[in-house]
Amino acid sequence: MKKVNLKVITVVMAGGFFVLTSCAGSDSASTEKPTENTEQVNSSTQTEEVTKKDNLSSILSSYFEMWDNLTNDSAADAAKSSEKLRIALKDFQGADLSNKEYKEINEIMKSSIEHAEHITENAGDIHHQREHLVLLSLDIKDLIEIVGTDQKVYEAYCPMANNNKGAIWVTNKKEIENPYMGQSMPKCGK
Repeated sequence: MKKVNLKVITVVMAGGFFVLTSCAGSDSASTEKPTENTEQVNSSTQTEEVTKKDNLSSILSSYFEMWDNLTNDSAADAAKSSEKLRIALKDFQGADLSNKEYKEINEIMKSSIEHAEHITENAGDIHHQREHLVLLSLDIKDLIEIVGTDQKVYEAYCPMANNNKGAIWVTNKKEIENPYMGQSMPKCGK
């Protein structure tokens, strides 16, 4: 119950923050919020948590590489790194997950793999790749929330992405580098 309440509070706070932000007044200073798992675990579950977190390293590495390529407007390179991400997602081992977590992760994986495939298949259409990044980023965020990670990651937001509906992305950098706007507006977001 404590974990659920923390998520609800985080979502409410994040929602309020995002409503108040926009790209019009953005500068290179970043205010994205950490999404890392900071909850203390006792020594008997610590090994399980580390094992689960270690499983995300190749997924996050490939996601960050793809995200970086989209930030640099390189659709061809984003397609290559998205293929790496697809493989990492398929190779994910959720051995230490509860039945409920495994079911949730399975749904996230199916969705993530589909979006990674679309990004790979559309090496010549960066706009279409960015459309799939919107949902893929939500999947990666959900994956981190369930499994956790030892890496320091942030959730950034661009209100102009997704046809001005806004979209998040997960980043390992404090400074904003926007994969939705690319080099036309690389610092747009919070």
